[in-house]
Amino acid sequence: MIKLPHTPNIDITLGLKHCNQNRALYLKILKSFVKRYQNLNLNELEEKERDRTLHSLKGLTATLGMVKLNQLLREIEESSNPIVINNFQQLLSQTIMDIINM
Repeated sequence: MIKLPHTPNIDITLGLKHCNQNRALYLKILKSFVKRYQNLNLNELEEKERDRTLHSLKGLTATLGMVKLNQLLREIEESSNPIVINNFQQLLSQTIMDIINM
């Protein structure tokens, strides 16, 4: 059996549903997520790159079952509130560490 992370930041049941219960595929996407976004800092991106990144992350976090991250991304798209961006960055780091330490 493939080991998946146990964290309140990821709804694994939802993520597996989006991956047709394919645990290997889900794990592969989680690892790709870590590799791509572990050094992300939204404040360092130019506006167009930030918009593309937000759009991509919004879809990916929904697919992976990262409900809290997805909600924060929606809030950032609406208001670009620095507090929400900070909350997102903290939760992203925590979620990535949960995946790395699984």
